Amino acid sequence: MPRQSTAKKKTAKSDPIYHNRLVNTAKKKTAKSDPIYHNRSVHIAKKKTAKSDPIYHNRLVNMLVNRILKHGKKSLAYRILYRAMKKIQQRTDKNPLVVLRQAIRGVTPKVTVKARRRSGSTYQVPIKIRSTKGKVLAIRWLLGASRKRPGRNMDFKLSYELMDAARKRGNAIRKKEETHRMAEANRAFAHYR
Repeated sequence: MPRQSTAKKKTAKSDPIYHNRLVNTAKKKTAKSDPIYHNRSVHIAKKKTAKSDPIYHNRLVNMLVNRILKHGKKSLAYRILYRAMKKIQQRTDKNPLVVLRQAIRGVTPKVTVKARRRSGSTYQVPIKIRSTKGKVLAIRWLLGASRKRPGRNMDFKLSYELMDAARKRGNAIRKKEETHRMAEANRAFAHYR
């Protein structure tokens, strides 16, 4: 094979186009220089806020309706809750929203226990709860207790459970006290968080 002469070889310094290519590939890609980085936008999930219901214009009522809801029958869930509110109004002569707030505030737990596995054994570790999570638990417990109640229909049972919870009685209040008792009993495991 004949060797090429050194005069004919193109070097990086003699050819400006070749030199620019070498320099550009040697540059490190950064967020400023690379257009791919510019097109990426960071999406942060927005926190959803509960919508308010059509009659009372209250988010708490809407949260309760969404938990009563079964098989997508929202109109039935609204009917159950509004009838329960009407029964509360007739029985107590108070604003039913005030009774509902008192009931949920009374049932909302401050702490709960969470199972943690540590070195082969499971511990019930007490954990503080945020207010939104506490409300969700309170609503779940209220509805569970009202479903288990003996009675004619759901609006009747729900109204009585809400009135009992507002007076610091009933199964939902018992559930909260039981949770607090468990957290108190397992206070020694709080460092396993």
